[in-house]
Amino acid sequence: MKYLWTEDTGAGLHFWKLVSQLFFDNELAIESKESNQGILDALSDLKMKKDDEYYIAFDYVFDNQDIRNKYRMLKSIAEKSEGKIIILDMICFEYLILAFDRIVAWTGTGKTDKSKIREAVLSATQNHRINLSKIKDETTLQFLADFKKYSTERVMKSLVSRGLEMEVVKCGC
Repeated sequence: MKYLWTEDTGAGLHFWKLVSQLFFDNELAIESKESNQGILDALSDLKMKKDDEYYIAFDYVFDNQDIRNKYRMLKSIAEKSEGKIIILDMICFEYLILAFDRIVAWTGTGKTDKSKIREAVLSATQNHRINLSKIKDETTLQFLADFKKYSTERVMKSLVSRGLEMEVVKCGC
């Protein structure tokens, strides 16, 4: 059996279920473990069968020390799994949506300011974090400065929810 475990709930869990349905003919059993710690706890209690594979959608952001520590633990567990635990290389599911190069055209978003910020942030994203030195646009820098508790994941979530939400609803996506 093939599983995809995620910490996501709500919209994120729905996203992963759509991935399984649309791209894998529902052959991935999608389960939310509700947190990155929940994933680690489930893996530590795991009794793996011979043909089982586990794909782990673990939100990994470089600028969150707690997540980095948990990610190291996850990598250690995966290294001992003989290839049966596969960690997806991703920041968060929102990043996957933002990085989709046709999202703006498909949603018809007229929010050019958010589209420009999206482009600047995506082009400055390296190794699971936003390299602020690569951003020259003042509007984007101000957008990022407005975060009280800055993290790459929060920026991605904000861009998805503020920049595209109304347009996605409008187009029926």
